[in-house]
Amino acid sequence: MPHSFHELYSLMPKLDCGLCNNPSCSTMTRKIAAGDNEPKECLPLSALPRFKENLQKIRQLVHEGIEIGAKGTVVNEETGVTYIHPCITEADKIAAEARLASGVGGSPDLKYGFYDPLQLCATLNLAEFFQDVKCSPSLGIGRVHLGDKTVLIYKDGRINVRQAKDKEDAIHTIRQASRSLWSAIICTCGNTSIDCASGGCEECSDEICPVIGGGPPDPTVANWSPARQTGASTIFERVKTLETRKHFENGMKQLDEAFNLFKQASLQFLNEHSADGSTLILIEEKIVQVNKLAIRFIVETSNVYDAALGLILSGVATDLSRIADGLKSLTSSKSDFSSPAFTRLLSEAINIAAEAYNSFRTVNFEETRQIAFRFEGFSKKWMETFREMPQKNVLIAIEKIAVNGFYMSRLLTKPLPI
Repeated sequence: MPHSFHELYSLMPKLDCGLCNNPSCSTMTRKIAAGDNEPKECLPLSALPRFKENLQKIRQLVHEGIEIGAKGTVVNEETGVTYIHPCITEADKIAAEARLASGVGGSPDLKYGFYDPLQLCATLNLAEFFQDVKCSPSLGIGRVHLGDKTVLIYKDGRINVRQAKDKEDAIHTIRQASRSLWSAIICTCGNTSIDCASGGCEECSDEICPVIGGGPPDPTVANWSPARQTGASTIFERVKTLETRKHFENGMKQLDEAFNLFKQASLQFLNEHSADGSTLILIEEKIVQVNKLAIRFIVETSNVYDAALGLILSGVATDLSRIADGLKSLTSSKSDFSSPAFTRLLSEAINIAAEAYNSFRTVNFEETRQIAFRFEGFSKKWMETFREMPQKNVLIAIEKIAVNGFYMSRLLTKPLPI
């Protein structure tokens, strides 16, 4: 019997360090399962002694076979509402199920699956209009309540609604769940759309990401009209015209405050080799608020291409979350930071992250180009230091700060639908 994605992911480092050229361990897990990457390409698995046994187990699981994608769970039907019928328990209510598709062509690429089960559960727990959320990342199934309705969401893209008032209510509920979970859809590149929206996907840096350009899946729409293309640098002007701009603007305010806290904490760490834990917790709390506001913006913005701006908001929050997590890892480390090599690398990583956020907020293309050159130079110095020094955990945390700043810097030139 094939092993599951969750079994494989449980053995991964879960550092989201970007050293495998994927922004998250979740993406790398999918690519290992599909045979697109080798386990040894995960540098922490290969270089850190504590993961030696995990690497051997991963190789064994891959040899025995991993069930990936939605093979065997999706029937060959047209996209749309597959059935609507009276509820067995309540004759005046109905039940409905839809199988969603994504992308401009309307057909999902199920090589890697439809919903990322980790992002699926994380998003359901963040969306404030769902109640009684129960979600299992290992099974890839979520159950929530929306008013009197029970909604079941499966990782293969099926959404089941029970106890809806009528067909219109059922379809509206499916649309609301679909929009809420837009960030959890897996792109043809193996990344979730939130990672594509974070600047972490190299493949989506020159053309519109398929799952972003396709809009949030709608069970009544088989194909979206091809979108015109614009740059992410236009988002701050575009959002001013929207009725839902308050959610976006409040989210950016929270991001500004969180990034200022990061700069304060990182400066303290450079000076004292420690950072205030309460500051790091406050950063995490603000990022949670940003993601809640992003979901609300996506759900309530009528035009699907304008709603995509909410994915960018959440994508920047993802970058900042990982940047802060890198600093948190340094703070919890017992390593000696007196080496000038550490100080130089960490200072450069922090500067890359700070300048990247500033270039994004001020729409400064020249600064963005400079960050790309700086990150290239940083990466060379980092690899030389990584080969020479034994403190691998510390170096990985420093690199995580820099690479997520680099991802953020790429957002200004990222194509978006309009």
